Amino acid sequence: MSIRFVTPVDGQMLTDTAGVRKGDVLAVSVVIDACPDAKISVNGIPAVYADGAHRATVELDGYRVTLEAVDEASGDSARAGIYWLRDFDHRYAFSVDDNIWFLQDLHLNRDTYTSIFDNAYLAMYKELHDTFGTCIRLNIFYSTPRLGGFNLSQMTDKYRDEFRANSDWLHLAFHADQEFPEWPYSNVTYQRMQKDYADIAREIKRFAGQDAMENATTIHFGSGNRPAVRAIRARGITTLMGYMEVQDGKSFVSYYLSPEEVDKVNEYGFWKDHGEDMTFGRIDCVMNLYPVEGIRARLDEGLVRFPKRGYIELMIHEQYFYPDYSAYIPNYKERIFAGVQWCVDHGYKPCFSGDATAQW
Repeated sequence: MSIRFVTPVDGQMLTDTAGVRKGDVLAVSVVIDACPDAKISVNGIPAVYADGAHRATVELDGYRVTLEAVDEASGDSARAGIYWLRDFDHRYAFSVDDNIWFLQDLHLNRDTYTSIFDNAYLAMYKELHDTFGTCIRLNIFYSTPRLGGFNLSQMTDKYRDEFRANSDWLHLAFHADQEFPEWPYSNVTYQRMQKDYADIAREIKRFAGQDAMENATTIHFGSGNRPAVRAIRARGITTLMGYMEVQDGKSFVSYYLSPEEVDKVNEYGFWKDHGEDMTFGRIDCVMNLYPVEGIRARLDEGLVRFPKRGYIELMIHEQYFYPDYSAYIPNYKERIFAGVQWCVDHGYKPCFSGDATAQW
């Protein structure tokens, strides 16, 4: 029987919640699958066989740590490269998908608005930030047919300085070319993905500045085959967020990841696919799907379901904010404030999801 890491596995990214912090090290439990009579050590630390697996406590002392499990009897070995997100424990991020209508409004009212926060949608998010310090990432479409049509190339650069001035808490990022079709990048070429990303990134930099860009995003419907992910990684995106769920045995809103890989993401919150050099993270609550109390219950459930995680991401979609949208949510604001209030009440501090890979 070969040696296999059960937890943590290659690519998993841990926060302090996953172990016990001891000054500048994090002590974590490492579980190894091997023959019961194997003599296993992990990084030189003898493992104890209990409850059907070999277990050892290993101290992590840096961002990336290589775990090596060795069977001293047979000489067999296995390795796993894992990460310690030092000082990233009990953090939360807030993201919004399907954004473009607020940009259309800013453009149409460019002669009357004196601030981006004259737009009611952005004013709400500024209130959220001013109240809680929340960091917000708005994932952007390139175009919309709404109100006669609009695309980012039309967007005025009048507000560029104000976007830059608020870039410490407000980011804009790639989402997709447009709302339809669904799952747009599940079967796409590298070249098409590069073009769509470049079109949006170019315009964001033009009207909002480089500082508004983040190295993380959620692609529309969590869609993205390997060529798509390679293309966006080549443009500087290091982190992709998704629902990371498995439905009927298949991964859902989880890019190209298999159900087994989705599990790797969920256990600690982030998992890096070393083959593609891409980090994947889980969105914990899509707030347009739940009433206010349901949001709190969903987050409570997550604490039980994923006890080793120290990071939470809240998400909602832009269109539900507007009364003329067919599925308008009248208490949209109440929902987002409830989600963030839960995070604050449980000791989570604001961050951007891209901070997970931007610290080192």
